[in-house]
Amino acid sequence: MAKPLINITHKQALIFAAFLVLYEFLTYISNDMIMPGMIKVVEAFKGSESAVATSLTAYLLGGASLQLFLGPISDRYGRRPVMISGAILFFVCTMFIACSNSMDQFLIARFFQGMGLCFIGVIGYATLQEIFSEMDAIRLIAIMANVSILAPLIGPLLGAVFILYFSWRFIFIIIGVFALLALWGLWRYMPEPVGQTKRDGEKIRRISLSPAVVAKNYKDLFFNRSFVCGSVALGLMSIPCVAWIALSPVIMISDAQLSVVQYGLWQLPVFSAAILGNWSLLHLTHKGTAKKIVWIGTGILFLSLLACYLLPLTVSSHYIWLMPGLIMYFFGLGVTNAPLTRIVLFSTPVAKGTASALMNVLSMSIQALGIEGANILYSAHNNVYFGMYCALVGVVYLIFLSSAIRLSKPGIDEDAVTD
Repeated sequence: MAKPLINITHKQALIFAAFLVLYEFLTYISNDMIMPGMIKVVEAFKGSESAVATSLTAYLLGGASLQLFLGPISDRYGRRPVMISGAILFFVCTMFIACSNSMDQFLIARFFQGMGLCFIGVIGYATLQEIFSEMDAIRLIAIMANVSILAPLIGPLLGAVFILYFSWRFIFIIIGVFALLALWGLWRYMPEPVGQTKRDGEKIRRISLSPAVVAKNYKDLFFNRSFVCGSVALGLMSIPCVAWIALSPVIMISDAQLSVVQYGLWQLPVFSAAILGNWSLLHLTHKGTAKKIVWIGTGILFLSLLACYLLPLTVSSHYIWLMPGLIMYFFGLGVTNAPLTRIVLFSTPVAKGTASALMNVLSMSIQALGIEGANILYSAHNNVYFGMYCALVGVVYLIFLSSAIRLSKPGIDEDAVTD
């Protein structure tokens, strides 16, 4: 991998990336470990079954709540202090969840814990995108994704085993301890790119927090059709993933009567496919452009989501016939996510904190709506409906992606930033 584009050592950049992915891993596993235990949480608080999926919706909405503010703030005052503040917030809210005494308290605490997600893309990954060139950034993020994907890979099984022997509250206590370690690492090793001059002479400018400047930057982003369509496509692409995470406890444990351990084991091939997709992405970065890679991954995504519908429809509505399509979908997701994120982020000259903020808000809001749509549709407890929903999402994703790529303009001047 090439040297960072700012004046830091290669070692510091990689150690920062390691602690960032630890923080990201914790934000994910705090959800994935509790999902097999959500039935227990609902029973303990005498809540409704719909609270299983709503807990994930609350988490994602929390993850979209601060981003529009964090982007401009980090463009002005720097990425590092904002990121450290986010790590503190995540730790405190995680401990609040462990102390909740009702379903309402649990869901509210989950919303505020989800705010910790805001800092990953807007601050952490925006920093990596700024300090590395395109393919170096895509390769590093693909490697990091293989670490973070361990959360949904081992989280359900680990959570299932944990729930058999301990209280669900201890899950959040343990995560809180590791959150302190991530906080220390980010404080110690995270660089500050804002205000620095890259090796190629480009300066990462500090952007005014004047309401007029912030409003103009967001207006420019909203009127950048390629950026908006690409951000929507990112959200649509992930809906089957988050819908599966939200509803698989109901599909497998409540409906199919599997044990929590069997449920966890079924997640292994699904999320292992995402890891294989990320490793394939590393190979593809040496073979073609980011756009070419996105189209390869999109072909896999579209065909696999179609299979999610056709197999349960034509063979059997049993959940097992969802699995081939879902496994291939997660492979395609691993191939597509990082290059598409890079394309969208750099489809505009607006400062990357602000651009990343709006990109993530649009994407995560669509994911949250997608979960609730799947939740409503699955009230019929029919796997054919779930597969049909995934296939329809794939069609809409393809429409928005095609528009984003068609409208994209090559050669955006990265220095043309409103300041």
